[in-house]
Amino acid sequence: MSVSHWGGLLVATLSLGLVASGLSEAAYADKDQRNVIAPAVEGPTEAPPAAVAPAIVGLPEAVDQLQQSHQLAALPVDWAGLKSFYASEGPALWVTPAGYSALGSLLVRQVQKAAAAGMTVPADVQTLMGALPLQVAPEQAADTEVLMSALYMVGAYDVTNAPGIKANPGAGLLTSLRAAKDQARMIAMQYPSFHMFWRLHAALPTYIAYYERGGWPTVSGTEKIEPGDKGPRVKQVAERLLATGELPMLGADPELYDPALEVAVKAFQKAHGLNDDGVIGKRSIEEMNVSAQERLEMVLLNLDRMRAESPDMEDRFVFVNIPSTELRIIDNGVTTYHANAIVGRVARKTPLLKSEIFQAKLNPDWSVPAKIARIDMLKHELEEPGYFANKNVRVYTSDGRQVDPRSVNWKQLKDGGSFPYRLKQDAGPENALGPMKLDFKNDYAVFIHGTSTPKLFEKQDRFFSSGCVRIDDPLGLATFLIQDDPAWTRARVDETIKGGKTTYVKLVRPIPLHIVYMTAWVDEEGVANFRNDVYKRDPNVSIPAGLANPTLIAQQESGPTATTGGRQGSNK
Repeated sequence: MSVSHWGGLLVATLSLGLVASGLSEAAYADKDQRNVIAPAVEGPTEAPPAAVAPAIVGLPEAVDQLQQSHQLAALPVDWAGLKSFYASEGPALWVTPAGYSALGSLLVRQVQKAAAAGMTVPADVQTLMGALPLQVAPEQAADTEVLMSALYMVGAYDVTNAPGIKANPGAGLLTSLRAAKDQARMIAMQYPSFHMFWRLHAALPTYIAYYERGGWPTVSGTEKIEPGDKGPRVKQVAERLLATGELPMLGADPELYDPALEVAVKAFQKAHGLNDDGVIGKRSIEEMNVSAQERLEMVLLNLDRMRAESPDMEDRFVFVNIPSTELRIIDNGVTTYHANAIVGRVARKTPLLKSEIFQAKLNPDWSVPAKIARIDMLKHELEEPGYFANKNVRVYTSDGRQVDPRSVNWKQLKDGGSFPYRLKQDAGPENALGPMKLDFKNDYAVFIHGTSTPKLFEKQDRFFSSGCVRIDDPLGLATFLIQDDPAWTRARVDETIKGGKTTYVKLVRPIPLHIVYMTAWVDEEGVANFRNDVYKRDPNVSIPAGLANPTLIAQQESGPTATTGGRQGSNK
């Protein structure tokens, strides 16, 4: 094929958004791939399934012709590897003699989604991918196949965005993809479309710079510092926040805790999950004294976590992050609903899971899990005789007979070490689930629900539950999720709660749920957030080769020239 033919193939006028028709029916069955499955739009049709797909002929020659065309001269194509990959005339990845394969349609769509989420995809890759023909004629099959392979290689995350100095994997990416059991997931890993991942990735150069220049000043002592205080430790705080941008400049008297410093302290506290009251206590000082190296390690660790999660992230989902004790509903990278949460205490951790919320239950009753009944509920009854009756907890034998809780010798039962009863709490103000719970399938008997003890939401650290996720505005969350049914307004929800009857409301659009564990991220305002590793799930992280070694630890300098850094994690 001539070079001029390549030019004709590459300048087809179809947009990137049109080049996709969706995965095969088998791929749709895998819910974990929902984020890489877009609604079907007009575009190239995939080849019909066949028992044995016929081979694409002329692939080695097509590689030579593509190289000679110089269309990809500005891109780091592994030409030798590409030739070797296709030398065996093995099965093609992206096309068949009858048109695009499911994987080919997926690749074009995924590149578009990754770029929209914030990935820096080379402009030439986006342009050439978007110029692919709507349908692949048989005589174009080999040319289109090798072009898509070249573009996949040079635009992949491991080539263009991975931190540190790494050897270009080149055509090894194609070999790995051909051998992968889950090819769709591998493509999504090379072109991540999780917005939160790319926001944190954009902050990575800032934290590398902090690390390379030796970090930031520390704050001595643990005694509390309040607005209006004066002394050398106030100056240390000011210099610490100046280094990371919360404080734009030192005040006229650096040792005075003035209003400008108070604003900076509150911003720092909020970004680290502390009470943002401006009072600098032990916890605030501990967070200020975490080293730049540790913060960089947290960024790298959570980038890995987010990249691994990216293939599972749909366009719209409920997102519970355990370390931040928050629930969010995310729609195309934007938070559309937010609630504070209470999650499991260390001894009864909230599990990591992926599921789908399909139903809201208003005025829920509660079938008490056996472990909670045997340990917690029995303890309440022993400490406060009559607790079961006062809290509307019904007691049943193993064969389903209800018994009067006052007829049971609970102390003797505890001493005997057995608990042969099943407990169920009626709906109402005393119910531990509060006025609402959300149902989703899981193997841990956990729910998202309200609470009968809302004062716990006033706490700074909210790790109190037995594994469930409690929400501070359960009726607001329920109303938001069922609003697709116009019959269910907030007024009707409130009226149902007042009526006291247990009511099930199916979601018109069941929504995916992700309960995750992320200790570093960048919020939608561009501010880096960090949280304590409460569950001790953060492993040690090695800083990749290629990052400069740190200088000596930053000195406690007082002048405005002590820093050139901006806000922690700022994308701007």
